[in-house]
Amino acid sequence: MKNALATLAVLSSLFAMPGVANADTIDLSKAALDGGAGFIGGGSKIQFDANVTGESATFTLASIPGAQYAIQVTGHNDASTSFFQFFIDANGSDPGGFVQLGDNLNFGSGFTTITLPTFTDLGTSDFLRIVNGGTGNTAGQITGISLLAVPGPIVGTGLPALLIACSSLMFLARRRQRKT
Repeated sequence: MKNALATLAVLSSLFAMPGVANADTIDLSKAALDGGAGFIGGGSKIQFDANVTGESATFTLASIPGAQYAIQVTGHNDASTSFFQFFIDANGSDPGGFVQLGDNLNFGSGFTTITLPTFTDLGTSDFLRIVNGGTGNTAGQITGISLLAVPGPIVGTGLPALLIACSSLMFLARRRQRKT
């Protein structure tokens, strides 16, 4: 019976274990800046000028076609009428262009981390563009970006697989009892 319980524990972990998302930190100093955005803190932060809209920072991201990703961004913009827009070009240099991820986002005062909506990679490289906007912008900053690989479904996960595993173990345990 001990062996059956140990086998059940192993099978349960194999069938029901969720995948773990891998995170890659994006080097902010590699951004292509436009419209007056600049690096501060030795390249560890990007600052967008106060009362200027349309400044941008564009990043090239390595990719795996067909993979799903989410992006986490840490930053701040203190004015309530100030916001950032986040755009992804998930098919790289192919036609299609940039698509906004989520709505216009205001981090609020202090530094906050947000997770943008998931997207599917379509090309061999992706481009992420951050644009500041709104009125009354205060010198907003971006201090961190992480690209998270979103795990896909694992074959055999869920309740049906667990029930099959448990039923199989019960069958084996009964069979073993009959032999003794």
